[in-house]
Amino acid sequence: MKKLVLLSILLCPTFITHAQNSINPADPQAHIFTHLNETGVMSSAPNPERNTTRAEALAIALRAGGIVIPTDFGGVTHFSDVNPNEWFAPVVERAVATKIISGERELFRPNAPVTKAEFLAFLFRSTQVNLRPYFTKLNSVALDVPEDSWFAPYFAYAKKFQIAHLPPDQFYRPEKVLSRREVAMMTFRELRIFHGNNTTKIFVELQAEIEQFITLMRAGEPDKAESHLQKIIFLTESLTLAQNNEDAVAASAISRALEHFSDSLRALKFQNNLFALESLHLAAKQTKRALDKSPSFASFAEDLLTLIDETLVSFSSSKFSKYTQR
Repeated sequence: MKKLVLLSILLCPTFITHAQNSINPADPQAHIFTHLNETGVMSSAPNPERNTTRAEALAIALRAGGIVIPTDFGGVTHFSDVNPNEWFAPVVERAVATKIISGERELFRPNAPVTKAEFLAFLFRSTQVNLRPYFTKLNSVALDVPEDSWFAPYFAYAKKFQIAHLPPDQFYRPEKVLSRREVAMMTFRELRIFHGNNTTKIFVELQAEIEQFITLMRAGEPDKAESHLQKIIFLTESLTLAQNNEDAVAASAISRALEHFSDSLRALKFQNNLFALESLHLAAKQTKRALDKSPSFASFAEDLLTLIDETLVSFSSSKFSKYTQR
């Protein structure tokens, strides 16, 4: 069904993008912009750093969810600031009709920049995310996401799969205005889940946990990083049971590498330098194995290898205060 919906997106003239695929090929997210452009979800404008308007964000979210936007909507809008002759008028009215947004307010503010909280709401409603399991997991989402805030469940889901990356300082900044680059990355990550199966969800969640582990380690927060380790091991085992391929082998290797890395830091706390050095080398060996086995884990493997190399350099110069004096 989702493949048919995606095909309808590609064939529907409503989804002809507003700009040609003009993103710089050297851009690190060029493949993301290209994919979204080719599937009619988002155009590749030449300036990915410019702010995204609420109207643009809503259109991207609807397209990501496969919601067809008719060209003829009757010419009447629910909002006093939505001109029926503007390109986004059918988008806004379709969003009201599908309950992505409420039509009870007087203003929509189509040209205002979209915030992170607003876009996640647009995106997850459009892709029919079941947020019920996340209403009971709101007590530790982020330091600036109160349990009783309307956007808390959206950020709880975003955190689990790293749709929106949570920085080491644990502040999500819900009111942050989003650039087109940020919107593209969040949309791309959500689409992997939207068009995937249960195994895909395990894989994406595993990648999210690994990303958080490495981010926290690099920020000098080993205790917080280790809180992700058991979940990484559990998800790795789940992935291995679900599929026996190169991704599963690479995931197991990364999981073992992270365990060795954690062992090395614990050893350093007790000045067991020989065991610490041995663990670092084992971590590097497993990371290289993951890098050789699967391109899906390449970015994590490369980041982890860099972190291991930095730690080895610190080991040689006996400067481990960043990791051990905590």
